[in-house]
Amino acid sequence: DWLNSKNVPHSIVDGMDPNQRERRNQLFEISGVRGNYPQFFFENKDGEMIYFDFERLEGWNETNGLSAEILAQHPELETWGKVFGNVVESFS
Repeated sequence: DWLNSKNVPHSIVDGMDPNQRERRNQLFEISGVRGNYPQFFFENKDGEMIYFDFERLEGWNETNGLSAEILAQHPELETWGKVFGNVVESFS
């Protein structure tokens, strides 16, 4: 999967698991979206949680393989490296 291929440390919360209901509800509160999966959260070093939807994550994956020339012509495009390069070394 994408996260493993990018060496991103992560954990999975199973929204259907009754033992993880409290954590699931905390994450739903952060995202403002209930019952729409998958949801992705990034936890900053200070503990702040940031929510990303699947489409955004998929977009970063798709643009990450574009050439430097194309990215230079389209600075508005986000990639894994632009979003997380200064946070996770493997994204640089």
